[in-house]
Amino acid sequence: MSDSIQQGFNPADYCFQWTTDGWYEWDRKAAHKAALQARNARAKELRQRFAKVQCSTLPDQLITRGGIGSGRPEIDMGVSVYMVDARN
Repeated sequence: MSDSIQQGFNPADYCFQWTTDGWYEWDRKAAHKAALQARNARAKELRQRFAKVQCSTLPDQLITRGGIGSGRPEIDMGVSVYMVDARN
C-alpha cells in the first residue's frame, strides 16, 4: 500500500475576518496569493518525501461563510481552490 496526501488551500481561509459591526473584510487578491503560496510551499516540502507530487487548481468553487445559526450574514464567495496531491 502506498502513502498519499491530498490537501486543498482555500483562499476563503486567508485574509478573511468578521468585523465588529457584523459584516466582514476580505482582500480577495491577497487571499488568492496567500493560498497559492501556501500550496506551493507545501508541494516543495512534499517533494522531499514523495515520488510524485502534482499541483492543480479547482476553479469556481462556491464557499460560504456565516449563515443560519452562526449569528452572521451568509457570505458566498467564488474562489479557486489550490490543490496538492502527493503519492509514492
